[in-house]
Amino acid sequence: MDPVVIITIFLIISIVIAIAIGANDETMAPLYGSRILKMKQILILAVIFAILGAVLLGEGVAKSVGGDILLLDYVGISQDAVVLTILISTAIWLIIASALGLPISTTHATIGAIIGIGLMLGGGSGVNWGTILYMSMWWLLSPVVGFSVTYVVVKFLNRYKLKHFNGFQDYERSENIYTIIILVVICITAFSRAGNDCSNAVGIVFGIEGFQSNLTVLLIMTGFSLAAGIVVLGRIVIKNLGKMTELRPSTAFAAQVPTAAVMLIGTIQKIPLSGSHMLVASLVGLSKASNAPMKKGMWKIVAIWLLTFPMSAILAIILYFPISAAF
Repeated sequence: MDPVVIITIFLIISIVIAIAIGANDETMAPLYGSRILKMKQILILAVIFAILGAVLLGEGVAKSVGGDILLLDYVGISQDAVVLTILISTAIWLIIASALGLPISTTHATIGAIIGIGLMLGGGSGVNWGTILYMSMWWLLSPVVGFSVTYVVVKFLNRYKLKHFNGFQDYERSENIYTIIILVVICITAFSRAGNDCSNAVGIVFGIEGFQSNLTVLLIMTGFSLAAGIVVLGRIVIKNLGKMTELRPSTAFAAQVPTAAVMLIGTIQKIPLSGSHMLVASLVGLSKASNAPMKKGMWKIVAIWLLTFPMSAILAIILYFPISAAF
């Protein structure tokens, strides 16, 4: 296949994935749920930090996904077919989940596809299990941290208010302070989230020889694609998750703090993480600590999370044969 055609296909699919990731980005949901900003203002903030995060923080995680997980000797194997299979598998599973209206970890879908290809073509030695194990510890720990930290912070805030607040004015003054704080925390989260998420769109492409020198261009392209997805469809996810439970500036802060901290640390450590898992777990912790009702359908969200790894791996294994036949 013509190299120009191959590169064009890679870029188009990467752009589609990045747009889909942006469309499923719920980072700004606490701002909407707590009524701090209007949707237009939220989208402007989201666009700015999606571009900045992808360009300034995306390189490390992209290299981890592109070069540290898949261990294949490409003698007799088309590297282009492998990469294209992973991209298409990720895109298909993302589209299926989005069509069902369920949040999905694109990070898990991408790595699930990588594992499927690695096992099929290289057996047990086709995947860097040490790296997978290290990342898995973060994947399992991060939702637990989100739930636990939010639960503890909400309980502490409630006790503090009961002990120190005298009337509605104190409460209102406190919420105004938290409005400023949550804006800062959300911006940090959006910045690190974009840097982490862009790896799902261009990380595996970076593993191809010849693309390494163009990573900056790929990251800029991804940043603008993430922004496009947020503007076109992102408001739907933001609204839905913002209504998941009752939010005020102080409780939105409690839900967002663990997500901001873990996503920033994970991105700096070059670890692909799921911001969706973190925030949803934090909102569940908020609901439990506040004794507030949750939106129905949590079992569907958990089910799609559990299915993501095996389904994306199976898709990659099935699709590799027709795709490799074209090369």
